[in-house]
Amino acid sequence: MKLISLIFSLGTAAFLFSACSSLTGRIPEKSADQVEALNLLSSLNIKNHGLKTFKGIGKIKLWHNDKLQFNERVAWAGMDPESLLIVVYVSGLPVRKISTNGKWLYYLDLTSKHFPFKKIRSANANLDQLVSIPIRSSDVVSLLSGRVPVHEHTSVGLLKNKPENGYILVLKKGWSGVIEKIYLDVNKSQVQKVEIFNADGSLKYRAIFERMQHIKGYHVPLRLAISNDNGDGFMLDIERYMADVSVSSSMFVLSPPEK
Repeated sequence: MKLISLIFSLGTAAFLFSACSSLTGRIPEKSADQVEALNLLSSLNIKNHGLKTFKGIGKIKLWHNDKLQFNERVAWAGMDPESLLIVVYVSGLPVRKISTNGKWLYYLDLTSKHFPFKKIRSANANLDQLVSIPIRSSDVVSLLSGRVPVHEHTSVGLLKNKPENGYILVLKKGWSGVIEKIYLDVNKSQVQKVEIFNADGSLKYRAIFERMQHIKGYHVPLRLAISNDNGDGFMLDIERYMADVSVSSSMFVLSPPEK
């Protein structure tokens, strides 16, 4: 009887200990794959961390509903985390400007006589007025800096990308599910593509680092393509990239054209 009583007591204690652990919210230890995923994401977060300002010159090809809108020269300047200026040129003359300083979004169409200037209060502005894609200025600054825009998430996992012989970091957020996918090469060292998703699971945009270059010790884009599944997108071919340049906050503020 004493042996039976002892076994019963030990079993009861084990059950109570297990129940208490679940009630107190003990976090289970992470698997090796989860640890690797977190480490990879951490390394991506610090990539080109010292690059805070940049300027560039190149060509931009923009399409909407699978139709080419323009293929023109473009210049830009950026400052971490979300200040951005983009100027589109035609025949050497500026025709369109869009800028944001983290507080305001400015839009200037130098070819329009009616409502050529817009100023909208906006933190981390959406640039869909220029590129027809709901991409935030902070994401563009990150991508032009050779970094991955890491969106808010609650978990991260690592999957094998069998068709491409690489890997995918999958970021999830609560009930929303997958909110971002980061495609890595076979060595898990280079980002090839990033996909950002809406809360309903639809694609917001994809960004592909088609070509990269080394500038002042930074690994930055040489060709960057951003698109969605609706036939909208743009491709940026970078002819000159200037890193760690001097910029001022006034550079990202536009004024209406003089009458």
